[in-house]
Amino acid sequence: MGKGASRLEIIAQQNELLKEQNSLLREQNELLRNSPSHTTDGREVFVDNIDRDEMRCGVLVTTHRKKLWNVQIGLIQEFARICKKYNLRWFAFSGTLLGAARHKGFIPWDDDVDVFMMRPDYEKFKRIALQEVRPPYFLDAWFNYKLESEENPDAPSNNNLQLVTRNQEENNPTWWYPFWPMLKLRDSRTSMIQWMDRPHINQGVWIDIFAFDPAPPFSERQQRINWQMAREMMLSIAFPNEMKNAIASGKRFVFSHKALQNYFGFTHRRRALSFENFMSKNYFDSSRIVDFRDYVVARRGITYETKDFAEVVYLPFEKIEVPAPVGYENILAARYGDWRKLIYTPSHAKEYSVDMDYKEYFAALAKRTPIIEDERITGYEIDNSRDS
Repeated sequence: MGKGASRLEIIAQQNELLKEQNSLLREQNELLRNSPSHTTDGREVFVDNIDRDEMRCGVLVTTHRKKLWNVQIGLIQEFARICKKYNLRWFAFSGTLLGAARHKGFIPWDDDVDVFMMRPDYEKFKRIALQEVRPPYFLDAWFNYKLESEENPDAPSNNNLQLVTRNQEENNPTWWYPFWPMLKLRDSRTSMIQWMDRPHINQGVWIDIFAFDPAPPFSERQQRINWQMAREMMLSIAFPNEMKNAIASGKRFVFSHKALQNYFGFTHRRRALSFENFMSKNYFDSSRIVDFRDYVVARRGITYETKDFAEVVYLPFEKIEVPAPVGYENILAARYGDWRKLIYTPSHAKEYSVDMDYKEYFAALAKRTPIIEDERITGYEIDNSRDS
Protein backbone atom coordinates (compact mmCIF):
# COMPACT_ATOMS: atom_id res chain seq x y z
CA MET A 1 0.00 0.00 0.00
CA GLY A 2 1.34 3.42 -0.87
CA LYS A 3 2.41 5.87 1.81
CA GLY A 4 -0.25 8.34 0.73
CA ALA A 5 -3.16 5.88 1.01
CA SER A 6 -5.92 7.04 3.31
CA ARG A 7 -7.27 4.94 6.17
CA LEU A 8 -10.49 4.32 4.22
CA GLU A 9 -8.54 3.10 1.18
CA ILE A 10 -6.55 0.70 3.37
CA ILE A 11 -9.75 -0.69 4.88
CA ALA A 12 -11.27 -1.11 1.40
CA GLN A 13 -8.21 -2.99 0.17
CA GLN A 14 -8.28 -5.24 3.24
CA ASN A 15 -11.94 -6.00 2.62
CA GLU A 16 -11.16 -7.01 -0.98
CA LEU A 17 -8.42 -9.33 0.26
CA LEU A 18 -10.84 -10.88 2.76
CA LYS A 19 -13.45 -11.38 0.04
CA GLU A 20 -10.88 -13.08 -2.17
CA GLN A 21 -9.76 -15.28 0.72
CA ASN A 22 -13.35 -16.25 1.55
CA SER A 23 -13.99 -17.08 -2.11
CA LEU A 24 -10.97 -19.39 -2.14
CA LEU A 25 -12.17 -21.06 1.08
CA ARG A 26 -15.62 -21.63 -0.43
CA GLU A 27 -14.06 -23.23 -3.52
CA GLN A 28 -11.90 -25.43 -1.31
CA ASN A 29 -14.89 -26.55 0.77
CA GLU A 30 -16.87 -27.29 -2.40
CA LEU A 31 -14.04 -29.45 -3.69
CA LEU A 32 -13.95 -31.32 -0.38
CA ARG A 33 -17.70 -31.91 -0.45
CA ASN A 34 -17.55 -33.26 -4.01
CA SER A 35 -14.46 -35.36 -3.43
CA PRO A 36 -15.11 -39.13 -3.67
CA SER A 37 -13.15 -39.72 -0.50
CA HIS A 38 -11.67 -37.98 2.49
CA THR A 39 -8.97 -39.20 4.81
CA THR A 40 -9.49 -40.38 8.35
CA ASP A 41 -6.94 -42.25 10.48
CA GLY A 42 -4.70 -42.43 7.44
CA ARG A 43 -7.25 -44.24 5.25
CA GLU A 44 -9.39 -42.93 2.45
CA VAL A 45 -13.11 -43.14 3.10
CA PHE A 46 -15.21 -44.87 0.45
CA VAL A 47 -18.38 -45.53 2.50
CA ASP A 48 -20.95 -42.89 3.45
CA ASN A 49 -21.54 -42.21 7.15
CA ILE A 50 -18.70 -44.55 8.09
CA ASP A 51 -18.81 -43.48 11.75
CA ARG A 52 -22.54 -44.06 12.14
CA ASP A 53 -24.63 -47.24 12.41
CA GLU A 54 -27.59 -47.41 10.04
CA MET A 55 -30.35 -49.71 8.85
CA ARG A 56 -30.13 -51.02 5.29
CA CYS A 57 -32.87 -53.32 3.98
CA GLY A 58 -33.96 -54.03 7.54
CA VAL A 59 -30.45 -55.04 8.62
CA LEU A 60 -28.31 -53.09 11.07
CA VAL A 61 -25.05 -52.11 9.38
CA THR A 62 -22.65 -51.08 12.11
CA THR A 63 -19.72 -48.71 11.77
CA HIS A 64 -17.59 -51.78 12.50
CA ARG A 65 -18.83 -53.43 9.32
CA LYS A 66 -18.58 -50.22 7.30
CA LYS A 67 -14.92 -49.92 8.25
CA LEU A 68 -14.38 -53.46 6.98
CA TRP A 69 -16.08 -52.52 3.71
CA ASN A 70 -13.88 -49.45 3.52
CA VAL A 71 -10.72 -51.55 3.70
CA GLN A 72 -12.11 -53.90 1.05
CA ILE A 73 -12.81 -51.00 -1.29
CA GLY A 74 -9.26 -49.84 -0.65
CA LEU A 75 -8.15 -53.27 -1.87
CA ILE A 76 -10.39 -52.91 -4.93
CA GLN A 77 -8.69 -49.58 -5.63
CA GLU A 78 -5.22 -51.12 -5.35
CA PHE A 79 -6.25 -53.99 -7.63
CA ALA A 80 -7.79 -51.52 -10.10
CA ARG A 81 -4.61 -49.42 -10.05
CA ILE A 82 -2.52 -52.39 -11.17
CA CYS A 83 -5.05 -53.42 -13.81
CA LYS A 84 -5.25 -49.90 -15.23
CA LYS A 85 -1.46 -49.59 -15.35
CA TYR A 86 -1.15 -52.78 -17.41
CA ASN A 87 -4.42 -52.50 -19.36
CA LEU A 88 -6.03 -55.57 -17.77
CA ARG A 89 -9.80 -55.97 -17.84
CA TRP A 90 -11.74 -57.06 -14.76
CA PHE A 91 -15.34 -57.23 -13.54
CA ALA A 92 -17.21 -57.18 -10.27
CA PHE A 93 -18.92 -60.55 -9.96
CA SER A 94 -21.00 -62.77 -7.66
CA GLY A 95 -22.22 -60.93 -4.55
CA THR A 96 -20.20 -57.83 -5.42
CA LEU A 97 -21.94 -57.50 -8.79
CA LEU A 98 -25.28 -58.24 -7.13
CA GLY A 99 -24.60 -55.55 -4.53
CA ALA A 100 -23.67 -53.01 -7.19
CA ALA A 101 -26.78 -53.75 -9.28
CA ARG A 102 -29.28 -54.03 -6.41
CA HIS A 103 -27.86 -51.86 -3.59
CA LYS A 104 -25.37 -49.56 -5.35
CA GLY A 105 -22.82 -50.90 -2.91
CA PHE A 106 -22.34 -53.82 -0.56
CA ILE A 107 -25.17 -56.21 0.20
CA PRO A 108 -25.90 -55.09 3.79
CA TRP A 109 -25.08 -58.48 5.34
CA ASP A 110 -22.09 -59.25 3.10
CA ASP A 111 -18.42 -59.11 4.05
CA ASP A 112 -16.93 -60.43 0.82
CA VAL A 113 -15.64 -58.99 -2.47
CA ASP A 114 -15.35 -61.04 -5.68
CA VAL A 115 -13.69 -59.86 -8.87
CA PHE A 116 -13.17 -61.87 -12.05
CA MET A 117 -10.87 -61.69 -15.07
CA MET A 118 -10.71 -63.60 -18.32
CA ARG A 119 -7.97 -66.24 -18.11
CA PRO A 120 -5.39 -64.33 -20.25
CA ASP A 121 -5.69 -61.20 -18.08
CA TYR A 122 -5.66 -63.31 -14.90
CA GLU A 123 -2.39 -64.94 -16.00
CA LYS A 124 -0.83 -61.54 -16.74
CA PHE A 125 -1.97 -60.22 -13.38
CA LYS A 126 -0.34 -63.17 -11.58
CA ARG A 127 3.02 -62.34 -13.13
CA ILE A 128 2.75 -58.59 -12.70
CA ALA A 129 1.50 -58.78 -9.11
CA LEU A 130 4.80 -60.29 -7.95
CA GLN A 131 6.42 -56.93 -8.69
CA GLU A 132 3.49 -54.57 -8.10
CA VAL A 133 2.01 -55.83 -4.83
CA ARG A 134 3.97 -54.33 -1.95
CA PRO A 135 3.37 -54.05 1.83
CA PRO A 136 0.95 -53.51 3.41
CA TYR A 137 -0.69 -55.50 0.60
CA PHE A 138 -0.10 -59.22 0.20
CA LEU A 139 -0.89 -61.56 -2.69
CA ASP A 140 -2.23 -64.82 -1.25
CA ALA A 141 -2.12 -67.38 -4.08
CA TRP A 142 -3.45 -70.93 -3.84
CA PHE A 143 -0.28 -72.21 -5.55
CA ASN A 144 1.96 -70.66 -2.89
CA TYR A 145 0.96 -73.07 -0.14
CA LYS A 146 2.92 -76.05 1.01
CA LEU A 147 1.60 -78.92 3.10
CA GLU A 148 3.47 -79.99 6.20
CA SER A 149 2.74 -83.59 5.19
CA GLU A 150 4.85 -83.17 2.04
CA GLU A 151 8.36 -84.50 2.42
CA ASN A 152 9.96 -82.22 -0.17
CA PRO A 153 7.69 -79.21 -0.75
CA ASP A 154 8.53 -76.97 -3.69
CA ALA A 155 9.77 -73.52 -2.75
CA PRO A 156 7.86 -70.59 -4.26
CA SER A 157 9.61 -68.02 -6.43
CA ASN A 158 8.76 -65.22 -3.99
CA ASN A 159 8.31 -64.68 -0.26
CA ASN A 160 4.55 -65.28 -0.22
CA LEU A 161 4.82 -68.90 0.92
CA GLN A 162 2.09 -70.11 3.27
CA LEU A 163 1.87 -73.36 5.22
CA VAL A 164 -0.94 -75.83 5.90
CA THR A 165 -0.01 -78.00 8.87
CA ARG A 166 -0.62 -81.72 9.02
CA ASN A 167 -3.33 -81.25 11.66
CA GLN A 168 -5.15 -78.63 9.57
CA GLU A 169 -4.99 -80.85 6.52
CA GLU A 170 -6.65 -83.66 8.47
CA ASN A 171 -9.27 -81.53 10.24
CA ASN A 172 -10.43 -79.30 7.36
CA PRO A 173 -12.06 -80.28 4.07
CA THR A 174 -9.50 -80.23 1.27
CA TRP A 175 -11.96 -78.74 -1.21
CA TRP A 176 -11.67 -75.36 0.50
CA TYR A 177 -8.90 -72.78 0.15
CA PRO A 178 -6.02 -73.24 -0.70
CA PHE A 179 -7.41 -76.09 -2.81
CA TRP A 180 -9.55 -73.76 -4.94
CA PRO A 181 -7.92 -72.01 -7.94
CA MET A 182 -7.96 -68.35 -6.95
CA LEU A 183 -5.97 -65.40 -5.62
CA LYS A 184 -6.64 -63.20 -2.62
CA LEU A 185 -5.33 -59.65 -2.30
CA ARG A 186 -4.96 -58.88 1.42
CA ASP A 187 -4.29 -55.88 3.65
CA SER A 188 -1.75 -57.09 6.21
CA ARG A 189 -2.58 -54.27 8.64
CA THR A 190 -5.95 -55.87 9.38
CA SER A 191 -7.60 -59.11 10.53
CA MET A 192 -10.29 -61.16 8.83
CA ILE A 193 -10.11 -64.54 10.50
CA GLN A 194 -11.48 -67.60 8.72
CA TRP A 195 -9.13 -70.19 10.18
CA MET A 196 -8.71 -70.03 13.95
CA ASP A 197 -6.12 -72.83 13.77
CA ARG A 198 -3.84 -71.02 11.27
CA PRO A 199 -2.11 -68.20 13.16
CA HIS A 200 1.00 -68.57 11.00
CA ILE A 201 -0.61 -67.52 7.69
CA ASN A 202 -1.68 -64.08 6.50
CA GLN A 203 -5.31 -63.52 7.49
CA GLY A 204 -5.65 -59.85 6.67
CA VAL A 205 -8.85 -58.50 5.11
CA TRP A 206 -9.06 -59.74 1.52
CA ILE A 207 -10.77 -59.59 -1.84
CA ASP A 208 -11.09 -62.71 -4.04
CA ILE A 209 -9.77 -62.80 -7.61
CA PHE A 210 -10.96 -65.54 -10.00
CA ALA A 211 -10.51 -66.46 -13.67
CA PHE A 212 -13.09 -67.22 -16.35
CA ASP A 213 -12.43 -70.13 -18.71
CA PRO A 214 -14.18 -71.58 -21.80
CA ALA A 215 -17.29 -73.62 -21.02
CA PRO A 216 -19.17 -76.37 -22.86
CA PRO A 217 -20.70 -77.08 -25.28
CA PHE A 218 -17.54 -77.34 -27.39
CA SER A 219 -17.43 -77.66 -31.16
CA GLU A 220 -14.14 -79.57 -31.36
CA ARG A 221 -13.28 -82.98 -29.94
CA GLN A 222 -9.94 -81.81 -28.52
CA GLN A 223 -11.69 -79.02 -26.63
CA ARG A 224 -13.97 -81.57 -24.99
CA ILE A 225 -10.97 -83.74 -24.10
CA ASN A 226 -9.09 -80.76 -22.61
CA TRP A 227 -12.14 -79.84 -20.52
CA GLN A 228 -12.31 -83.34 -19.10
CA MET A 229 -8.56 -83.38 -18.42
CA ALA A 230 -8.81 -80.07 -16.54
CA ARG A 231 -11.77 -81.43 -14.59
CA GLU A 232 -9.82 -84.55 -13.57
CA MET A 233 -6.86 -82.42 -12.47
CA MET A 234 -9.09 -80.14 -10.40
CA LEU A 235 -10.96 -83.01 -8.76
CA SER A 236 -7.65 -84.69 -7.91
CA ILE A 237 -6.62 -81.53 -6.04
CA ALA A 238 -9.96 -80.81 -4.38
CA PHE A 239 -11.26 -84.34 -3.75
CA PRO A 240 -8.20 -86.64 -3.75
CA ASN A 241 -9.84 -89.42 -1.72
CA GLU A 242 -12.87 -89.56 -4.04
CA MET A 243 -10.61 -89.76 -7.07
CA LYS A 244 -8.43 -92.46 -5.50
CA ASN A 245 -11.54 -94.50 -4.70
CA ALA A 246 -12.78 -94.06 -8.28
CA ILE A 247 -9.45 -95.31 -9.63
CA ALA A 248 -9.54 -98.29 -7.26
CA SER A 249 -13.03 -99.17 -8.51
CA GLY A 250 -11.79 -99.20 -12.11
CA LYS A 251 -13.55 -96.04 -13.33
CA ARG A 252 -12.17 -94.81 -16.65
CA PHE A 253 -10.68 -91.33 -17.07
CA VAL A 254 -9.06 -89.40 -19.90
CA PHE A 255 -5.81 -89.56 -17.97
CA SER A 256 -4.46 -93.04 -17.36
CA HIS A 257 -4.70 -94.36 -13.81
CA LYS A 258 -0.91 -94.30 -13.63
CA ALA A 259 -0.77 -90.64 -14.67
CA LEU A 260 -3.33 -89.70 -12.01
CA GLN A 261 -1.48 -91.67 -9.35
CA ASN A 262 1.70 -89.83 -10.32
CA TYR A 263 -0.23 -86.56 -10.05
CA PHE A 264 -1.24 -87.43 -6.49
CA GLY A 265 2.48 -87.75 -5.75
CA PHE A 266 3.19 -84.15 -6.77
CA THR A 267 3.40 -81.47 -4.09
CA HIS A 268 0.34 -79.25 -3.71
CA ARG A 269 2.24 -76.34 -5.26
CA ARG A 270 3.27 -78.41 -8.29
CA ARG A 271 -0.29 -79.71 -8.80
CA ALA A 272 -1.73 -76.20 -8.54
CA LEU A 273 0.79 -74.69 -10.95
CA SER A 274 0.34 -77.53 -13.44
CA PHE A 275 -3.43 -76.93 -13.39
CA GLU A 276 -2.99 -73.18 -13.93
CA ASN A 277 -0.50 -73.76 -16.75
CA PHE A 278 -2.86 -76.24 -18.42
CA MET A 279 -5.77 -73.79 -18.28
CA SER A 280 -3.60 -70.97 -19.64
CA LYS A 281 -2.26 -72.99 -22.58
CA ASN A 282 -5.69 -74.33 -23.53
CA TYR A 283 -7.66 -71.08 -23.42
CA PHE A 284 -9.67 -70.29 -26.54
CA ASP A 285 -12.56 -68.09 -27.59
CA SER A 286 -15.91 -69.73 -26.88
CA SER A 287 -19.59 -68.83 -26.86
CA ARG A 288 -19.88 -69.57 -23.13
CA ILE A 289 -17.54 -69.08 -20.17
CA VAL A 290 -17.38 -70.49 -16.67
CA ASP A 291 -15.90 -70.07 -13.23
CA PHE A 292 -14.26 -73.50 -13.32
CA ARG A 293 -13.98 -73.75 -9.53
CA ASP A 294 -17.66 -72.97 -9.12
CA TYR A 295 -18.71 -75.40 -11.85
CA VAL A 296 -16.50 -78.37 -10.96
CA VAL A 297 -15.69 -78.06 -7.25
CA ALA A 298 -18.73 -76.22 -5.85
CA ARG A 299 -20.78 -78.14 -8.45
CA ARG A 300 -23.17 -75.32 -9.26
CA GLY A 301 -23.07 -76.11 -12.99
CA ILE A 302 -23.65 -72.52 -14.14
CA THR A 303 -22.17 -71.14 -17.37
CA TYR A 304 -22.52 -67.67 -18.89
CA GLU A 305 -22.82 -66.29 -22.41
CA THR A 306 -19.56 -64.70 -23.50
CA LYS A 307 -21.41 -61.91 -25.33
CA ASP A 308 -22.65 -60.62 -21.96
CA PHE A 309 -19.01 -59.79 -21.13
CA ALA A 310 -18.21 -58.14 -24.47
CA GLU A 311 -18.25 -54.62 -23.03
CA VAL A 312 -17.81 -52.95 -19.67
CA VAL A 313 -20.30 -50.67 -17.93
CA TYR A 314 -19.73 -48.94 -14.62
CA LEU A 315 -22.09 -49.27 -11.66
CA PRO A 316 -22.13 -47.23 -8.44
CA PHE A 317 -20.58 -49.04 -5.49
CA GLU A 318 -20.72 -47.04 -2.27
CA LYS A 319 -18.61 -43.94 -3.15
CA ILE A 320 -16.79 -45.45 -6.13
CA GLU A 321 -17.80 -47.17 -9.37
CA VAL A 322 -16.94 -50.74 -10.34
CA PRO A 323 -16.76 -52.29 -13.82
CA ALA A 324 -19.56 -54.72 -14.63
CA PRO A 325 -20.26 -56.88 -17.68
CA VAL A 326 -22.63 -55.16 -20.09
CA GLY A 327 -25.07 -58.07 -19.76
CA TYR A 328 -24.96 -58.09 -15.98
CA GLU A 329 -28.72 -58.54 -15.62
CA ASN A 330 -28.59 -61.75 -17.68
CA ILE A 331 -25.61 -62.94 -15.64
CA LEU A 332 -27.32 -62.25 -12.32
CA ALA A 333 -30.47 -64.02 -13.51
CA ALA A 334 -28.43 -67.08 -14.50
CA ARG A 335 -26.68 -67.14 -11.14
CA TYR A 336 -29.43 -66.11 -8.72
CA GLY A 337 -32.75 -66.40 -10.55
CA ASP A 338 -34.84 -63.53 -9.15
CA TRP A 339 -31.80 -61.51 -8.13
CA ARG A 340 -33.88 -58.57 -6.90
CA LYS A 341 -35.29 -60.72 -4.10
CA LEU A 342 -33.42 -60.43 -0.78
CA ILE A 343 -31.88 -63.66 0.52
CA TYR A 344 -29.85 -63.36 3.72
CA THR A 345 -26.57 -65.28 4.09
CA PRO A 346 -24.00 -65.62 6.90
CA SER A 347 -20.65 -63.88 7.05
CA HIS A 348 -17.54 -65.44 5.53
CA ALA A 349 -15.23 -64.58 8.43
CA LYS A 350 -15.51 -65.56 12.08
CA GLU A 351 -14.02 -62.28 13.31
CA TYR A 352 -12.48 -59.17 11.82
CA SER A 353 -10.80 -55.90 12.72
CA VAL A 354 -9.42 -53.01 10.69
CA ASP A 355 -7.43 -51.72 13.68
CA MET A 356 -5.50 -54.88 14.62
CA ASP A 357 -3.39 -56.95 12.26
CA TYR A 358 -3.76 -60.73 12.23
CA LYS A 359 -0.49 -61.24 14.12
CA GLU A 360 -1.65 -58.97 16.94
CA TYR A 361 -4.99 -60.76 16.93
CA PHE A 362 -3.48 -64.20 17.47
CA ALA A 363 -1.01 -62.85 20.04
CA ALA A 364 -3.93 -61.40 21.99
CA LEU A 365 -5.85 -64.65 21.59
CA ALA A 366 -2.92 -66.57 23.07
CA LYS A 367 -3.16 -64.34 26.14
CA ARG A 368 -6.92 -64.99 26.25
CA THR A 369 -7.64 -61.29 25.77
CA PRO A 370 -11.12 -60.37 24.52
CA ILE A 371 -10.40 -58.72 21.20
CA ILE A 372 -12.51 -58.38 18.13
CA GLU A 373 -16.20 -57.70 17.90
CA ASP A 374 -17.81 -60.76 16.33
CA GLU A 375 -20.70 -59.88 14.02
CA ARG A 376 -23.10 -62.50 12.77
CA ILE A 377 -26.46 -62.24 11.05
CA THR A 378 -29.07 -64.10 13.08
CA GLY A 379 -32.80 -64.57 12.90
CA TYR A 380 -33.00 -65.11 9.15
CA GLU A 381 -33.52 -68.14 6.98
CA ILE A 382 -30.15 -68.94 5.40
CA ASP A 383 -29.70 -70.00 1.78
CA ASN A 384 -25.98 -70.48 1.12
CA SER A 385 -26.50 -70.76 -2.62
CA ARG A 386 -27.64 -67.17 -2.92
CA ASP A 387 -26.29 -63.65 -2.56
CA SER A 388 -22.66 -64.69 -2.34
